[in-house]
Amino acid sequence: MILPKQRVRVMATLLLSTTLLTGCWDRTETNDVAFVLTSSADLEDDGRYRVTYMFPLPGSMGGASGGGGGTAGGKSYYIDSEVGTTFRDAVSKLQLRMSRRIFLSHRRTIVIGEKLAEAGITSLFDVLPRSPENRMTSYLIVTKGKGYDLLNADPKFERFPAEVIRELSKSRSAMPTTMKDVGMSLSFHSDPVMSYLEPRDSQIAKEPSHEIQFVGYGQFKGDKMVGIYKKKEASGLLWLRNQVKEQQLTFPIEEGNNITIAVIGGQTAITPKLLDDRVKFDIIVDARGAVREDLSDENLFNSKTLHKLETKFAEQIKVSILATIKQMQKEGTDSAQLGLMIWRTHPQQWNDQYSKDWEHYFKEAEFNIVVKASIPDTGVINHNVTKGGI
Repeated sequence: MILPKQRVRVMATLLLSTTLLTGCWDRTETNDVAFVLTSSADLEDDGRYRVTYMFPLPGSMGGASGGGGGTAGGKSYYIDSEVGTTFRDAVSKLQLRMSRRIFLSHRRTIVIGEKLAEAGITSLFDVLPRSPENRMTSYLIVTKGKGYDLLNADPKFERFPAEVIRELSKSRSAMPTTMKDVGMSLSFHSDPVMSYLEPRDSQIAKEPSHEIQFVGYGQFKGDKMVGIYKKKEASGLLWLRNQVKEQQLTFPIEEGNNITIAVIGGQTAITPKLLDDRVKFDIIVDARGAVREDLSDENLFNSKTLHKLETKFAEQIKVSILATIKQMQKEGTDSAQLGLMIWRTHPQQWNDQYSKDWEHYFKEAEFNIVVKASIPDTGVINHNVTKGGI
C-alpha cells in the first residue's frame, strides 16, 4: 500500500519525467512534401547545370476522375526544371516556386544528358552522396541528347515515364548500373558503364506514342563518356562482365534462312596471366541456348546438325566478345574491369608496374577466348508442323 507522502513523490516524479520526453517537433507530413519520381541532369551551352524533376500530382493519383490538385493536361504527373551555376543552386531556385518541400528518397532513377556525360560526371558524385535522401541504389542512366527529353516521353503502358525508365534499366536483358556501381568504379580508377536509353516513337500506329528504348551501355573513360556499346558490343560486354542476361541471337547455320537461339544461361571465367612486358587473358565461356525459331529446314534431331548449330552459336558469342574488346582497346577503356582482376590476384605487381600505365598494357593485351556452347532445348516441336506428313 502506498502512503500519501509516497504517492505525492511518485506523482511528482512522473510529472517531472514528462519534461524529458520529446514531441513531434520535427515531423514531416505527407501533404508537406513533393515526391520526386525521377530526375535528369544536363549541361547547358553556357556551362550552367540544369536539373529537371518529375513529380506525381496527388489529386490525379486515384485515376482520371480524381479530384483536387492540379492536372497538367490530364496526366498524373508534371515536370519542372531550373538552371544554376551548380546543381544545388538549380534545385534551390526550383524550390522557390514549390509549395511543398522537394523529397528525393523515393527517386529510383537519375538520367544524365549526353553533353554532361561527355564533359564528366564527377560533379554529380559530389552533390548526390552528401544528402542522405539520395539512395546509392538508384539507377544511373545516360541518354541521347538532353536528359529532360527522356523524361518528356509519353509511354502508353505505364502511368509515369519514370516507371518505364526504371523497368528497362533493371530488366532481365539488361545489366543494372546503380550509383554505387558507378561510384565504386570511379573510386578504383576503373571505367564505369551506364545503361543507355533514348526516346523513340512507336511505329505503324495512326497516332505514334513517344516511347523509351533500351539501346545499350554508355562507354566511359574515367568520368567521361566516349562511346556507346550497342548490339554485338553490348552483348559481348555482358559476357565479359559475367552478367549472363536474356538475349536472342539470329544467324544462319549455312547460307540461307536463319535460326534464332535464346541464351538461357552460362558463365564466364577470366584468368589474367602476367608476362614480362605484356598481359594475357584466358577467357572461358560456358553458354547454354534454346531454339526459339528455325527457318533453316535443318534436322536438329541429327547429332551432326545439332553440333554444327552449337559451333555456330559459340562463334556468335566469340564474335561479340571480340567486338567489345576491339572497342575497349580503341578508346583505352577497361569497361570489363580486367585491371581490377589483376589487382585482386596480383596486387603487388599491379601496384608496382601495371597501375602506372594500365591503358598501354591494356591496349597491347592478348586474349585467348574459348566458348563452349550447348543447346539442350530445341523447342517443343521438332520441325515446322506445316512441313512434312503426320
